[in-house]
Amino acid sequence: MTAPYICNENNLSLPNNLKSAPKKKLQPKRRSAASFRLSRMPAIHKRASLAQYTREIPVANIKELTLPNGFRIVSERIAGAPSVAVGVWVDVGSRDEATTEYGTAHFIEHVVFKETERYSMKEIMNSIESRGGMLNAFTTKEHTCFYTWNRVPYLEDAVSVLSDLVLRPAITESAVKREKDVIIEEIHGLDDEPDELVFDLFEETLFKSSGLAHPVIGTVDSVSGATKRSLRSFHERHYIPENITLVASGSQSHNDLFTFAKKYFADIPARKSDYQREIIQQKILKGKRVKDTREGIGQAHIIIGRLAPGMNSSKEQELSLLITLLGVGMSSRLNLRLREELALAYETSAFHAPFAETGAVGLYAAVTEENAKKTEAEMKRIVRGLFTKPITEQEIERTKEQVIGSLILGLESMTSRMMRAGQHISYYHTYQELAAEIKEIQQVSRRSILDLAEELFGDETLLSVVSIASHS
Repeated sequence: MTAPYICNENNLSLPNNLKSAPKKKLQPKRRSAASFRLSRMPAIHKRASLAQYTREIPVANIKELTLPNGFRIVSERIAGAPSVAVGVWVDVGSRDEATTEYGTAHFIEHVVFKETERYSMKEIMNSIESRGGMLNAFTTKEHTCFYTWNRVPYLEDAVSVLSDLVLRPAITESAVKREKDVIIEEIHGLDDEPDELVFDLFEETLFKSSGLAHPVIGTVDSVSGATKRSLRSFHERHYIPENITLVASGSQSHNDLFTFAKKYFADIPARKSDYQREIIQQKILKGKRVKDTREGIGQAHIIIGRLAPGMNSSKEQELSLLITLLGVGMSSRLNLRLREELALAYETSAFHAPFAETGAVGLYAAVTEENAKKTEAEMKRIVRGLFTKPITEQEIERTKEQVIGSLILGLESMTSRMMRAGQHISYYHTYQELAAEIKEIQQVSRRSILDLAEELFGDETLLSVVSIASHS
């Protein structure tokens, strides 16, 4: 799945941290019929039981605590883990910005690292990195997260520095001026990343007139207009205890985590904000054709997609399976057709970009200009193939194993575990055991996937085609 734009501190954007080095776009070689037949041969999967999957999952013990001021703490303890990842999740993102504030949530995520009430920038970094750990942050359209990954004996240091970043940033005039130049340069750098810009254009097309339409990073005009006062006002409005959750995953002691969290977060007074996040109504929109042209682009970047259910949908698992089957991995229908059979695209994928109450699904491909029209036609044919080449039970079983396996393998990373727990708390307000999620995936029927495919892709007039290509 291609996620919405996420930015990490210190200009280590994901995935824009390599924007200074242009990607070399390779054209795939057309494989022989024999080699293609081998590549598409389905593996025979015997359905594993929930008990078999559960044996692969490290045992986790969960405890939660909510402080009197509304600040919430979730501790996921995995005995024997060599480290701990701690994240402070703030329920604010670019969708919460007024027109004159575009890019403010992301700007704050950057500028808090420059200085806090207790720490200089060097002290902030050394507090974690000097022990071999990592300190970082990212902003999405709905959340801002500051997180560390470190050795367990230094848990208090992690909680201490995170509390200062989130609650006690200095936000000085000089820091705002310096970071403004950095972010504007980052915006200009995106002009060299059409594979990122096309997703911004796609979301702007689908979510027009809502807070989800504008990019997380903002615009040159909006960032240029940011001031110390405007950033402080936004911070005071949104960075309140009831909007903040601390999540830790690792071999930490629950009691230690709760003690440190109380020490550094309990003295912040509870307060209410007048802000109410706009509820975006799910709509049925007719498809649009939108094309942006740029100088110096060697490929066409194409997305075909539409609005879809969001994170709070009862069809979340069906969506995950359908999108994976359609275009995630080398064995997906999209890759087998566009890359292996026709050698049209080196880079292709299907994605679900979910937000709280709505989302988007689509197919993406990067191809040479001369192959753009043919690729678009083939992408639509692949979507039609969900009905003309019906999804089989064997295909569904293979996809279930792929999705479940990906979830289990992700448990090896404490940071991934913390991210999963943080997203669950943010969207569902509760922690879901992985075994429960696997059970939900196992229970998805072929019929429900076919019904969802019909709902999303049955009417091609609802599919938008968004592309970025060269002027020529």
